[in-house]
Amino acid sequence: MKREIKIGIFIGVALFIVAAFIFVVGDLSVLFKKHGYSLLVSYDSAAGLEKRALVRMAGVKVGYVKDIRLKGSKAEAVLNIDYGINVPRGSKATLASLGLLGEKHIEILPGEEPDFCQPGETIEGIPPISFDQMGTLLLSIGNEFREIARSFGELFGGEEEKANIKATLQNLSSFSEDLKEFFGANKEELQQGLQRSSQAVQKFDQRVDEVSKNIDELIFMLKDVVEENRENIRINLKSIKELINEAEESLRLLNKSLEKINKGEGTLGKLIHQPELYQRAEGAVGELERLIYPVANLRFSAGFRTEYYGKSSLVKNYFTIGIWPTERKYLLAQVIHDPWLDKFIYSSQFGIRWGAISPRVGIMESKVGAGVDFYAVGDRLKFSLDSFDFNRRPRPRFRFWTRYTAYKYFSLLLGIDNFTLAPKREIYFGLELDF
Repeated sequence: MKREIKIGIFIGVALFIVAAFIFVVGDLSVLFKKHGYSLLVSYDSAAGLEKRALVRMAGVKVGYVKDIRLKGSKAEAVLNIDYGINVPRGSKATLASLGLLGEKHIEILPGEEPDFCQPGETIEGIPPISFDQMGTLLLSIGNEFREIARSFGELFGGEEEKANIKATLQNLSSFSEDLKEFFGANKEELQQGLQRSSQAVQKFDQRVDEVSKNIDELIFMLKDVVEENRENIRINLKSIKELINEAEESLRLLNKSLEKINKGEGTLGKLIHQPELYQRAEGAVGELERLIYPVANLRFSAGFRTEYYGKSSLVKNYFTIGIWPTERKYLLAQVIHDPWLDKFIYSSQFGIRWGAISPRVGIMESKVGAGVDFYAVGDRLKFSLDSFDFNRRPRPRFRFWTRYTAYKYFSLLLGIDNFTLAPKREIYFGLELDF
């Protein structure tokens, strides 16, 4: 074989290998695929997005960016969606990147409508959050937590306060253990008691109906008796008149007794006319009031709360008992049904009310925690922040919620749980009944 032919074959093979390499690396296969269809999406800024950038849906490549142009004051991207890929109506498109330093691409978040987008339609674009915005947001949150930490430091900084809190936590722990043992030992009896209460209510309704019927029958009977005993009633009226005369005589005797009292005669008269006897009686009454006052001012409250978590489609229930020894200090005990663990957990917290602010510490959902409440609109609106389970990784559990009292015994709830942990973050709402 001639030397020129060998060189020609070598060059041809080399060009074929180079062309195949360019075909694979440059993704020139789009030139040979069936043309898809176009969708439009607009952004306030398309910084970092380039032509030929990938378009993904559910993490899978479904097309590429065909063109980027300025339309008015916004950037409009023309997406070429592969043949055979259907994009549901209501879908949204956001700018994303693979990792912190990955190239920008467009991620389509599928909608839930049954219809699909047609060629040339526009889907909604979601602007991404920049690192500057994230940094500003995190800095703001950090300042707020620093302020909260400073407030708690001022609140619990003294040695006497620390000793009181330690003693309180020990008492709360002992009370919580006793409460847990009580409910554990009497769980079946409590359930049976609730069932018996339900049966008693049903029987009460039946008894009310029976009593109502009996009253109607009694009224008819009384009418018959009155008709039959009209003459006897006339005689009884005469007897009543005689009784009235006797009552008038008793009033006359009572007036004489009052005159003697006014003159200081008898025991009651001496008590009224001798100041030292009255002062001694008044002192005895005062001592009795001081003994009874702590018990008389002890207040109790109870409530039932239910919450619905939309993301998990689960219902969480609380039964709460509140004890107020004074106007400012209170103790809350809760029995909670955790739908994720499918078991009962408990809370036991001690709180102090200072104006519109009320900090709390103790056991929250069987974990050590602390919280603070802020009251507004005459205590009808309450904002609460709870933090507990401090040993959880990567961070403790934080929950923010608000309660609006629509009626005296009826309240509406709205909150966000695990708001610092995105995978577990959930919005919930619920109702609360106070007794």
